[in-house]
Order: sequence, then structure tokens, then C-alpha cells
Amino acid sequence: MAPAPDTRLLVIALGGNAILRRGDDGTIGTQFQRADESMRALVPLIARGDRIILTHGNGPIVGNIVIRNEAARDLIPPMPLYIADADSEGGIGFMLETSLTNALSAAGIDRRVVTVVTRCVVDDKDPAFSRPTKPIGPYFTPQEAERLARTEGWVFTEVPGAGMRRVVASPLPIEVIEAPTIFQLAAAGDVVIAAGGGGVPVVRRQDGTLAGVDAVIDKDWASAVLGEAVGADNLVVLMEADRVYESFGTPDARPLDVLTVADAEQLLPRLDPGSVGPKVAACAHFVRTTGRDAVICSAEHIHDALAGQAGTRITAALR
Repeated sequence: MAPAPDTRLLVIALGGNAILRRGDDGTIGTQFQRADESMRALVPLIARGDRIILTHGNGPIVGNIVIRNEAARDLIPPMPLYIADADSEGGIGFMLETSLTNALSAAGIDRRVVTVVTRCVVDDKDPAFSRPTKPIGPYFTPQEAERLARTEGWVFTEVPGAGMRRVVASPLPIEVIEAPTIFQLAAAGDVVIAAGGGGVPVVRRQDGTLAGVDAVIDKDWASAVLGEAVGADNLVVLMEADRVYESFGTPDARPLDVLTVADAEQLLPRLDPGSVGPKVAACAHFVRTTGRDAVICSAEHIHDALAGQAGTRITAALR
């Protein structure tokens, strides 16, 4: 099928429910079922010739990897968090690329799907490293947490009624190292799965070499930086809700259909910093740096949202 004359290069950030949802049993069969559901929504976009770069979250998968690390600590040396980040990129990427390949084959579409394990550069002086806030992994007793803080240098926070939980930094991404390769693959027609879980965080040493660091990068921010680097026509952030709401979950909830980038940035203090806030912030960054629109919507509304008929659109200026 020949591409439509108005085909787009899209960076699409999958929501956290792409692989597992609340209440799921976590088995590989269920994960593939969710992956199949998520990938079917992309088939019409690929059919019309759009070039797709797909990003995704890695929670709770990376947390499960950390739990396995701790459970087997006495048998094999536990790996650092940045290795768990890379492991989750590869595993989730395999599931998504397999599900999407099968969906495209069923639709009679011949397009390759490839996963790129992606590194994102962060600043080792980012304030997030001195104020870790991102919870990961299992719960520990106060005694276990004290031991791990002493021996591993981990930072913990108390979760009332559950125990102590490790928290790590969530620094802002500066650069996606594999962006040129990702662009070349997408330009050649491949569907690219990249920057999974926000990518593997690395820092540049003084001598220019790279080193992994224990952190978790917000995947929507990584998607925005990647979208900027590859010249994406649009950034699309998918989530469970159909659009952004002010006062979400209250009787005063107000749907937001279109926001200028300035309006979006002013709205941020009133949005949940653990949920939709980072999505709006990342989209506003993409719009401000590129001048191109970003869309926030649910997977089932992606086609209408790209046509301006659903979701929340963030734009440089109202037209």
C-alpha cells in the first residue's frame, strides 16, 4: 500500500497499561494479551503510511526485575538498576514488536518492527540525584532498609502500613544517544520501539566516556526529547483517560480540549505531579522547542485525536 501524501513521523508514548493493568495476574500470557490490545490501535496509522516511533513505560516490570534481584541475592550477584532498565527495554520491546508484527501480518501489511535498546544522557548534577523520589522494587523492614542503606547507599521512604521502599532519582533527559539511528530506521519504513522506560540513564564522564547510573527517567520526557531530536511531526502521549482534565476525579472536573503551550505550563501546578502532570510538562516542552503539536489521549481515541476531534491538543498558539 502506497503511503498517503500527508504521512507523518509520529513519536507515540504508550501508557503504563500497555503491558499490565491494575488487577492483572502478571503472567506472560496476560502481558502478551495486553500487548496485543495495545498494538492493534496502531495498525490503521501504519496502514496509511505514517512512520511510527513507539516508546513505552517499564513499570511494574522493572520493579519485578529488582524483586528477582533481591530474591536471588544469595545465589547470584544482584545487578544495578540501570541494567534492570536495559533488561526491561529488551523484554517489553520483544513483546511489543512480536504483537505488532502479528497484527500487521493479519492486516496484510508488510512492515518491519525493530526494538532499539536506548541510552539517555542525564546530568549527574541534576537536583533529582540529591532528592530521589521515584519508588521502585520490593518493600523492606526497617532493619533491612537500614542494612541496605549502609551497604549499598540506597535511599528509602516509609510507606505507611507496607514498610520501607527504595526511592531513586528521576532526572530529566538531555540527549537520546541512539536518536540518529532511530530516525534512519523510521525513515526507511521500519516501526521502531525505543526509549523504553525512559531509556537507560547514562552520564558522560569528564573524559567523554559513558557510565550507567541508577535512576529512572520519565518516559514521556524521554519521548519529548526523542521527538525533538528526530523532527517528529507530532508527539502523542497515550494514557487511560480520554484527555486531560482540570480537577480530575472531582465533581468540578473540566475537560481540556486545546491548550496553548503557555496555558499548559501555567496549568502544571494544578495537575497531579505523579500522573498527568509530567505528561503535560513533556508535551509542552516538545511544543515549545519544535513548534509542532502534541496530543494526549487514550489509545482508542488516537485517530480522532490526531484529527483534532478528541483528546487534548497542546499547540504553540491557537489557530
